[in-house]
Amino acid sequence: QLQDAMRTSLFCMVLFRVCASAAAVTQYNVGIWYPTTKEGVMGLYKGIFEDYLNKAVDPSLNVRFKAVVVDLDASTTSERLIDANQLDFVFTMIGRIVCVQRAFDWIILATARNRVLGKEMGAQGTIMYSLKSNTAIKSVADFKGKRIGVAHINSGSFYMDKQVLEDYGVHIFKDPSMVIFYGNGFADQLSHILTDKIDVGFTGGTFLMQKFPDQIPNLVFHDVINATYESEPYPFPTSSPLTPTFTLACSQQIPFPVKTAVLEALMNLDPNSAAAKAAGLVNFTTAASAFDVRASMEHASLFDSTGRCISPFGDARGYMACPPGTVLDTPKGLAKRCEANQLTCPPGGYPCYCSPCVPTIHVSLYP
Repeated sequence: QLQDAMRTSLFCMVLFRVCASAAAVTQYNVGIWYPTTKEGVMGLYKGIFEDYLNKAVDPSLNVRFKAVVVDLDASTTSERLIDANQLDFVFTMIGRIVCVQRAFDWIILATARNRVLGKEMGAQGTIMYSLKSNTAIKSVADFKGKRIGVAHINSGSFYMDKQVLEDYGVHIFKDPSMVIFYGNGFADQLSHILTDKIDVGFTGGTFLMQKFPDQIPNLVFHDVINATYESEPYPFPTSSPLTPTFTLACSQQIPFPVKTAVLEALMNLDPNSAAAKAAGLVNFTTAASAFDVRASMEHASLFDSTGRCISPFGDARGYMACPPGTVLDTPKGLAKRCEANQLTCPPGGYPCYCSPCVPTIHVSLYP
């Protein structure tokens, strides 16, 4: 009986330790984004930020990683999920990383190296494009009076290309006949270019090459510059200066050994692995500086009164800045301007504004 009691006691001790060990595992949620569907995002990045990290990170750390899609709609913004303590890491474009860094004092941990059509790069640009058969558009100056499709108002492809237009004397809210905010609908934007529902598109520099290479011969890229990033020539057309490509940031609350293990695992990613190929990535480097991006975003007034970034899904009218001599039309006036100008917004329900800046009315007062 004594031996049976000892065996029972030993079994209970072993079981307790196993259960205690299992209970000690900490899960970290990694936010991932790409301008596609939730299923598309998971297909791209789950293999790296969940499957690979769970195998590559030292098991003695007792951590697990779970990929979570972010920033596809107002309910899944990175800021909202961080406020709810549901995110520990975020992997997305550098502009959104700046938003998170500024709002929550997060750390930029690693920057991806992309592989697009067999070419490697650690930076990205933005591009302005139109249909080659649309002969009415030969240069940026011809964007006046045209229908322009952009991403969301705080995206790099909006605020960087907006500055390029202004260098040519074209103001995005005064001179084009229509501005459509496609948000994450980059594929719809291209479709509407090809079907003559809009005239000009702004998008990420490698998106078209990576996802729609067969359509490149049908397009014209405007104001293309020769660009380099950290002495590395950029292999694709860009209309704007380059910024670091997709970047991983994390909370300062994550223990240093975990952050270090994640960084080492990503830097040692096998570029020929199924996960890397699915994501279109080679591997990762230590974090690139986001200083220039942050300065550009501050210059473009992309932060609200609380210091946070303008919501990608908020009402863009609150952040439309009109040039001198014009003012933003009233909500009632904006609602009627497209019809009054005999313009039809493209399908999809995207926010659409027709010449929202209108001339100011000068009133002279006499005694």
